[in-house]
Amino acid sequence: MSADGRVQGVYVHGLFADARQRLALLESFGLTGTGLSYEDDVEATLDGLAAHLAAHIDLDRLLSLAR
Repeated sequence: MSADGRVQGVYVHGLFADARQRLALLESFGLTGTGLSYEDDVEATLDGLAAHLAAHIDLDRLLSLAR
């Protein structure tokens, strides 16, 4: 909250991740969405990270050490 109490804010993790919810909110302000698919972006990022780790880490050796 701002010092004068006129501005408040809150963060809710994942609130705008759902494309339908995000679009409905934007449309309520007379705006349009970008077509961004949050879920697809997250999946692509995680897939890229997994591929990078698989290319640079001996996963079988790491798993054998973990046992």
